Amino acid sequence: MYKFFVHVRNPSYRLVLKADAPFPSDTHESEWRVTRSRHSDDVNAEVREAVERDGYSLFQIGLSLSQIPKS
Repeated sequence: MYKFFVHVRNPSYRLVLKADAPFPSDTHESEWRVTRSRHSDDVNAEVREAVERDGYSLFQIGLSLSQIPKS
C-alpha cells in the first residue's frame, strides 16, 4: 500500500510514501494531510520507482507547460 499526502500550506505539493514507511527526515508529518491510500497496482510505475529509490515521491500539481525546459 502507498499513502498519498497533500501539503497543508502549499496544497499543490503531493507526497507519496509506502504505507509502513517513516516520514522523510526533511519534513514533518504534521505538515501533510493524507488524501488516499492505494494498492501498488494502482500507483504509477515512476512513482513506485521513486519511492523505492528515494523513500518517497514528491510532485507538484498544476504546473504550466511554460515550466517545461526547452532543451
